[in-house]
Amino acid sequence: MKSFQVRVAVAVAAAGVALSACGPVQAGAAAIVGKERISTSDLDTKIQEFRKDLAANKMTEDQLGLRIPLSQLILLRLANGKQYVQLGQEKGVSVSQRDIDDIVAAQGGQSQIDKALLQSGVPLSVGREFISSLIIQQKMIDSMGAGQDEQSQQIAVQKLTQEVDSKVPVRFNPRYGKFDPQQGFVPDERFGRVPAPEQAAAGDPAAPPAG
Repeated sequence: MKSFQVRVAVAVAAAGVALSACGPVQAGAAAIVGKERISTSDLDTKIQEFRKDLAANKMTEDQLGLRIPLSQLILLRLANGKQYVQLGQEKGVSVSQRDIDDIVAAQGGQSQIDKALLQSGVPLSVGREFISSLIIQQKMIDSMGAGQDEQSQQIAVQKLTQEVDSKVPVRFNPRYGKFDPQQGFVPDERFGRVPAPEQAAAGDPAAPPAG
């Protein structure tokens, strides 16, 4: 169990994104994840919360070392978390509060996990949900034959990525940029600058870790 906790804890600090985008989205939605909707107002709220979380933890956006706008990064994290939670529900993969607490302990406590989440672009208000999604992801990877060797892990990750994209597709609103499944959000001048909350400065550099 300890090795599993460590793998998931490490994933918190290096959380990647494996999403595909297809089809139109509803008006007022930043993204549609399977059957769930991430509204533009929800996203704006999370961006504001994230900046407050950074300040409370004496961190700055510059310290994150990211390369795409913060709005895109947080949208990716919200979508990715919801994607795996939905797939886990469909496949009957459960996560207890104790499972999440064990990951927090394995990462060195709440303050350390908070910093890791913030470094990955995850607002703390959805931190436990995001950790739950990582646990679900790791459990499914293990169930698909991932061993200790890198090759079997890569094969299992590829299988899971194909399954989650097929069963829980993600559709992004193009106003947030052009999304490429292999590269994430990429520059697309047709849609202008990425929108940001009124109280937040637009165009801050940020980008997700490679995944």
